[in-house]
Amino acid sequence: MNKYEKLLKLKDSEFKLITGIPRKVFETILEVLLSEYKIRHAKGGRKGVPVEMRLVIALEYWREYRSMRHMAFDYEMPVSTLCDCITWVEDILSESEEFKLKDLKERFQPNEDEDTIKIILVDVEEQPIERPKYGQENSYSGKKRDIQPNTKS
Repeated sequence: MNKYEKLLKLKDSEFKLITGIPRKVFETILEVLLSEYKIRHAKGGRKGVPVEMRLVIALEYWREYRSMRHMAFDYEMPVSTLCDCITWVEDILSESEEFKLKDLKERFQPNEDEDTIKIILVDVEEQPIERPKYGQENSYSGKKRDIQPNTKS
Protein backbone atom coordinates (compact mmCIF):
# COMPACT_ATOMS: atom_id res chain seq x y z
CA MET A 1 0.00 0.00 0.00
CA ASN A 2 1.49 3.36 -1.02
CA LYS A 3 1.24 6.65 0.88
CA TYR A 4 -1.63 7.94 -1.25
CA GLU A 5 -3.78 4.94 -0.36
CA LYS A 6 -2.88 5.36 3.32
CA LEU A 7 -3.90 9.02 3.18
CA LEU A 8 -7.30 8.15 1.72
CA LYS A 9 -8.07 5.93 4.72
CA LEU A 10 -7.40 8.66 7.30
CA LYS A 11 -10.05 10.70 9.08
CA ASP A 12 -10.37 14.32 7.94
CA SER A 13 -8.63 15.69 11.04
CA GLU A 14 -5.72 13.25 10.68
CA PHE A 15 -5.56 13.96 6.94
CA LYS A 16 -5.09 17.67 7.56
CA LEU A 17 -2.42 17.05 10.20
CA ILE A 18 -0.42 14.85 7.85
CA THR A 19 -0.77 16.83 4.60
CA GLY A 20 -1.23 20.36 5.93
CA ILE A 21 -4.37 20.95 3.81
CA PRO A 22 -8.02 19.87 4.16
CA ARG A 23 -9.22 16.91 2.13
CA LYS A 24 -11.46 19.14 -0.02
CA VAL A 25 -8.47 21.28 -1.09
CA PHE A 26 -6.47 18.11 -1.74
CA GLU A 27 -9.20 16.81 -4.05
CA THR A 28 -9.40 20.16 -5.86
CA ILE A 29 -5.64 20.20 -6.39
CA LEU A 30 -5.75 16.60 -7.61
CA GLU A 31 -8.50 17.44 -10.14
CA VAL A 32 -6.43 20.33 -11.52
CA LEU A 33 -3.33 18.13 -11.78
CA LEU A 34 -5.19 15.24 -13.41
CA SER A 35 -6.85 17.46 -16.01
CA GLU A 36 -3.52 19.07 -16.88
CA TYR A 37 -1.84 15.65 -17.01
CA LYS A 38 -4.48 14.40 -19.48
CA ILE A 39 -3.96 17.47 -21.67
CA ARG A 40 -0.18 17.13 -21.69
CA HIS A 41 -0.22 13.36 -22.26
CA ALA A 42 -3.10 13.19 -24.74
CA LYS A 43 -0.79 11.95 -27.48
CA GLY A 44 0.72 9.28 -25.28
CA GLY A 45 4.22 8.99 -23.95
CA ARG A 46 5.78 7.66 -20.78
CA LYS A 47 3.46 7.59 -17.80
CA GLY A 48 6.14 8.06 -15.14
CA VAL A 49 5.16 8.65 -11.52
CA PRO A 50 1.36 8.66 -11.00
CA VAL A 51 -0.19 12.09 -10.49
CA GLU A 52 -1.50 11.14 -7.04
CA MET A 53 1.98 10.21 -5.87
CA ARG A 54 3.43 13.41 -7.32
CA LEU A 55 0.99 15.41 -5.23
CA VAL A 56 1.74 13.39 -2.08
CA ILE A 57 5.49 13.84 -2.64
CA ALA A 58 5.11 17.60 -3.13
CA LEU A 59 2.91 17.98 -0.04
CA GLU A 60 5.34 15.97 2.06
CA TYR A 61 8.23 18.09 0.83
CA TRP A 62 6.41 21.36 1.55
CA ARG A 63 5.04 20.20 4.91
CA GLU A 64 8.12 18.57 6.40
CA TYR A 65 10.83 20.30 4.36
CA ARG A 66 12.87 17.12 4.23
CA SER A 67 15.87 16.92 1.97
CA MET A 68 15.21 15.44 -1.43
CA ARG A 69 17.93 12.87 -0.91
CA HIS A 70 16.11 11.40 2.13
CA MET A 71 12.75 11.47 0.37
CA ALA A 72 14.23 9.79 -2.70
CA PHE A 73 15.59 7.04 -0.45
CA ASP A 74 12.14 6.51 1.12
CA TYR A 75 10.32 6.52 -2.21
CA GLU A 76 13.03 4.42 -3.89
CA MET A 77 13.50 6.76 -6.84
CA PRO A 78 16.31 9.00 -8.09
CA VAL A 79 16.62 12.49 -6.62
CA SER A 80 16.16 13.99 -10.08
CA THR A 81 12.82 12.20 -10.54
CA LEU A 82 11.63 13.36 -7.13
CA CYS A 83 12.69 16.92 -7.92
CA ASP A 84 10.84 16.72 -11.26
CA CYS A 85 7.67 15.59 -9.45
CA ILE A 86 7.78 18.52 -7.03
CA THR A 87 8.54 21.14 -9.67
CA TRP A 88 5.84 19.71 -11.97
CA VAL A 89 3.21 20.11 -9.24
CA GLU A 90 4.46 23.61 -8.40
CA ASP A 91 4.40 24.68 -12.06
CA ILE A 92 0.89 23.34 -12.71
CA LEU A 93 -0.55 24.91 -9.57
CA SER A 94 1.10 28.27 -10.22
CA GLU A 95 -0.32 28.30 -13.78
CA SER A 96 -3.81 27.29 -12.60
CA GLU A 97 -6.42 30.03 -12.28
CA GLU A 98 -7.92 28.37 -9.19
CA PHE A 99 -4.74 28.75 -7.18
CA LYS A 100 -3.49 32.10 -8.45
CA LEU A 101 -2.99 34.77 -5.84
CA LYS A 102 -4.95 37.90 -6.53
CA ASP A 103 -3.05 41.06 -7.25
CA LEU A 104 -0.82 41.61 -4.21
CA LYS A 105 -1.88 45.25 -3.93
CA GLU A 106 -5.46 44.11 -3.48
CA ARG A 107 -4.42 41.45 -0.97
CA PHE A 108 -2.52 43.94 1.17
CA GLN A 109 -5.46 46.33 1.46
CA PRO A 110 -7.38 45.69 4.70
CA ASN A 111 -11.05 44.90 4.18
CA GLU A 112 -13.76 47.11 5.65
CA ASP A 113 -14.69 44.32 8.05
CA GLU A 114 -11.15 43.43 9.07
CA ASP A 115 -8.06 45.40 10.01
CA THR A 116 -5.59 42.58 9.43
CA ILE A 117 -3.88 41.33 6.32
CA LYS A 118 -4.37 37.65 5.57
CA ILE A 119 -1.51 36.48 3.41
CA ILE A 120 1.46 34.33 4.17
CA LEU A 121 4.10 33.54 1.56
CA VAL A 122 6.78 31.00 2.22
CA ASP A 123 9.58 30.62 -0.26
CA VAL A 124 11.99 27.80 0.43
CA GLU A 125 14.17 26.02 -2.04
CA GLU A 126 17.04 23.59 -1.83
CA GLN A 127 20.25 25.26 -2.88
CA PRO A 128 23.50 23.48 -3.57
CA ILE A 129 26.43 24.57 -1.44
CA GLU A 130 28.57 26.99 -3.42
CA ARG A 131 32.25 26.24 -3.08
CA PRO A 132 35.08 26.96 -5.47
CA LYS A 133 36.07 23.69 -7.09
CA TYR A 134 38.85 24.58 -9.49
CA GLY A 135 41.52 27.26 -9.36
CA GLN A 136 41.03 28.13 -5.71
CA GLU A 137 44.81 28.35 -5.15
CA ASN A 138 45.01 31.26 -7.58
CA SER A 139 42.50 33.39 -5.67
CA TYR A 140 43.29 32.33 -2.10
CA SER A 141 45.33 34.98 -0.31
CA GLY A 142 46.47 32.77 2.54
CA LYS A 143 45.54 35.30 5.21
CA LYS A 144 43.66 32.85 7.42
CA ARG A 145 46.74 30.90 8.47
CA ASP A 146 49.47 33.37 7.59
CA ILE A 147 50.52 31.18 4.70
CA GLN A 148 51.75 33.12 1.71
CA PRO A 149 51.60 31.62 -1.75
CA ASN A 150 54.81 30.19 -3.04
CA THR A 151 56.43 33.02 -5.05
CA LYS A 152 59.75 31.30 -5.78
CA SER A 153 60.38 30.85 -9.46
